[in-house]
Amino acid sequence: MRNTCIIIAVFLVSSFFYGAYAQSFPQKEMLRKINELRATGCNCNGDFMRPVQPLKWSPTLMTSALHHAEDMLRKNYFSHYSPNGSDIGDRLDRVGYKWSYCGENLGVGQRNFDEVFQDWIESKSHCKMLMNPEVEEVAVASAGKYWVQHFGKRFDESILGTN
Repeated sequence: MRNTCIIIAVFLVSSFFYGAYAQSFPQKEMLRKINELRATGCNCNGDFMRPVQPLKWSPTLMTSALHHAEDMLRKNYFSHYSPNGSDIGDRLDRVGYKWSYCGENLGVGQRNFDEVFQDWIESKSHCKMLMNPEVEEVAVASAGKYWVQHFGKRFDESILGTN
């Protein structure tokens, strides 16, 4: 049984040239900034979010985030739903990520990770996703002007038991 996937978008556009910034921005630095926010807690546009556990970087989530960013760039759309109707759950299934909880933040037009991260913090729904205690893993990718952040919690198969 699948649990909840949360999808959120930032609709901010800039007139600057866009490149694959997430790939050039060190993953370690992105994770450090995300976990620093999670460790201190923050005010998500009027809602105080208490500190939560740090996240781990997931290469599998990175793959799914990059595929979605590249798809949006190639097909010129900005949405949590691909033109074929697939969503984050479908994207995670395709890359073999067995999830029990997942979430997605999108951004468009930011020139670098610092800009998109700040925009996510300033957006109540994105900020709450960053501070969500349900997730355990994260990855961020970009392609052209598009940014995708995937969050996940793997499904614990041990709860199924064996007979």
